[in-house]
Amino acid sequence: MSETSVIEHRERLQKAFDELGAGRLDVARREFMALCLQPACSVDAYRGLAAVSWRAGQPSSSVEFLRQAVTIDPQHPDARADLALMLLMAGRLADALPEWEKVAEMRPDDADVWHNLGKLLGDLGQPARASAAFERSLALKPGRVPTLVAYARMLANSGDEDAAEAMWLRIIGLQPQAADSYQGLAELQFARGQLAQSLATYRRGCEAVPDSPEMHMGRAQLLEDLGDRVEAEAAFRQVLALRPDWPLALEALLTLIQGKAEDALITRARSIVTDSRRPPPDRANVGFGLGKALDARGDTEDAFAIWQLANAARRAQVGPYDHALLMDRIDRTIGAYTPERIASLSGLGDPDERPVFVLGMPRSGTSLVEQIIAAHPDAVGYGELKDISRLARGMPTRAGSIQRWPEALSAVGATELKAAAADYLAALRRRDSSASRRCVDKAPLNFYHVGLIALMFPNARIVWCRRDPRDICVSIYAENFALEQRWANDLADLGRFYRQHLRLMRHWQTLLPGRLHECVYEDLVADPESRARALIDAIGLPWNDACLRFHEQDRAVLTPSRWQVRQPMYSKSVARWKRYERWIAPLVEALGDEVQA
Repeated sequence: MSETSVIEHRERLQKAFDELGAGRLDVARREFMALCLQPACSVDAYRGLAAVSWRAGQPSSSVEFLRQAVTIDPQHPDARADLALMLLMAGRLADALPEWEKVAEMRPDDADVWHNLGKLLGDLGQPARASAAFERSLALKPGRVPTLVAYARMLANSGDEDAAEAMWLRIIGLQPQAADSYQGLAELQFARGQLAQSLATYRRGCEAVPDSPEMHMGRAQLLEDLGDRVEAEAAFRQVLALRPDWPLALEALLTLIQGKAEDALITRARSIVTDSRRPPPDRANVGFGLGKALDARGDTEDAFAIWQLANAARRAQVGPYDHALLMDRIDRTIGAYTPERIASLSGLGDPDERPVFVLGMPRSGTSLVEQIIAAHPDAVGYGELKDISRLARGMPTRAGSIQRWPEALSAVGATELKAAAADYLAALRRRDSSASRRCVDKAPLNFYHVGLIALMFPNARIVWCRRDPRDICVSIYAENFALEQRWANDLADLGRFYRQHLRLMRHWQTLLPGRLHECVYEDLVADPESRARALIDAIGLPWNDACLRFHEQDRAVLTPSRWQVRQPMYSKSVARWKRYERWIAPLVEALGDEVQA
């Protein structure tokens, strides 16, 4: 090919990229396709087609075009880097790894390449290799803050909390005005249960970066967790002054002040919830808070209508719930935990009597039960810990099994159970080194793992919190739950989820007779002293009158019930569902004969 032809093709290639930049995808696609046949520019033409496909929402086609480019020239560094990045952006992490490794071989002195490789290895759960990649990047560009931030996050996610803390402090030293570093350190301290240190970090961040709404938001949320209503409200209002109509801050303020919300605040919130042009997450977050404010004002009908809008927006955000998947999980759990399997593993775990597990459906009274127990001088409450779920996910690897959980229970023995128990107890010590006789973990969804808990800790106490399912489900429907709880955004799904929860809990009762103490919310509020005494007796502690003064405790409460459990026990939430009876027919129908269970 003549030099003139090469120049012409290169000019056409540049024009095609110009068309792409202008958003004229069809024109760009035609030009790139024609140039794919020209050896002098075919690799770049395929790269252009990949970019067009990505812009058109066709990630699979984009990847295939880039694979064609690297087939033509395996040593083309830009094509290889594009393929690695495209696989990463498409969420195909395992496929992206060998491509990034090849890019690193081609560009050994490129700090960005090692940075991206470190992030990818961290996401793939390979912290040692991720650390090596980050160190290589930092050797090339010492003190580079974005790399240090990514490195710190990887260390925190992989459980190396001490190294992560040291890294966050290093970043703060290098760049005192970097809000991300204060946020990262505060979140790490929060996860470790170091709430006073976390609040101090947020305050330090607010002083260093006073115009950061994220800093003030973190401080406000922690003040609320710690029970400082006045300071929390002032902090939330400061957030909104910096970032007006931020949905998360608006929802938090409305949830905090509820019936005291001024008309202007209600109007601002309603304009977001009812605006179909706003993104679903905005409408959902604000809607849950607005519903609470309207409900507290006594406007039940309007409140429920807003909750319906909020849940519809959340469903649009996260997608539908797969009930068949839940049923399969319950079936497999029941199938794995048989009487024979339990008998073969009985007594092999750690005999430690300190753990107390409070579980059941969310909004069933778990926070109240934890608060009563934690008021005892010989007990400490840890809130909703994630460790049991983490240990269950990791048990197949620990046992060297290729099966998924819970089928991998067949490969578990005394060694694995004791090691998992030691891991759990170490996590408790990292949060609180006190020598309490009872340590309360009140993660409600630990109901999935009652069998594992009983095997890990044969002497642990397990408290099952129960409540009228209509009250449970209506309360969940009005609450801003985590995105992964897709069953929480539809009344019929809530009813079906409750039934599966009950099916599994009945299996545990049959399988582990005498191990579960039932605490019924309605009975507890009707007869507080006798039921609280029964609860304290069930966890093996002598009675202490402080347990009836649970609301006087000066401790953080990290659940939506934070303000309810700071009040003396009351019964106004019993049969609360009747206020919404006109709108909950799908729930009642889905609950079926379990309504009175």
